[in-house]
Amino acid sequence: MTMKQLSSVTTTNLKAVRSSTSMPPTELGVVDLSATDKQQAVAQLLKVDDPVQVTRKVTDSVLTLVPSMKAKHARDFTLLSYSIGKYEEKNICQAIRNVNRSLAGMLPKDIEKCIATIVPLLTLPKDLDATMLASKGRTLAAELAKYPADIVMQSFEEIKKRSTFYPSFAEFYKHIEPRYLPRKYLLDALQKCIAKKSI
Repeated sequence: MTMKQLSSVTTTNLKAVRSSTSMPPTELGVVDLSATDKQQAVAQLLKVDDPVQVTRKVTDSVLTLVPSMKAKHARDFTLLSYSIGKYEEKNICQAIRNVNRSLAGMLPKDIEKCIATIVPLLTLPKDLDATMLASKGRTLAAELAKYPADIVMQSFEEIKKRSTFYPSFAEFYKHIEPRYLPRKYLLDALQKCIAKKSI
């Protein structure tokens, strides 16, 4: 998938569906993705081989909408956060929609299928029976579903190459975190604008 295709997805109008885990609607009209929008976003994310390209694209789209956004880095150039100066409310809404699309996660049942494909490649404890294995898979899938689809799939590739034993969530997160945090920081900064407006 080309980045132009991703851009066309991230600017699609979204349906208003409230989520208990997202920022509640305000006068700015910010809501979570609808089930259909999320499904479409996941499908587009899974067409991209490099999550860094997605992050770069969504960051560029946010900077276009909110030019006052500035990145804050540590001394080693690690990204720490973003801050926003002046902005237009409608642009904040659109920027949040774009970032939310880049954060869309797979369904747990689909992640369980991915887990099943790597199990034959791993060394399993002798006392791990089929019931325990299925339970571990469901629990792990539920955690991984909270993170962007493209980044999770990339973590599976890393696990296949580097893990010998059945991986813990911590092992997956070690690969997820550096790719996930830049998108999370974008959303955090944008949602602060909404929080200020709603006070």
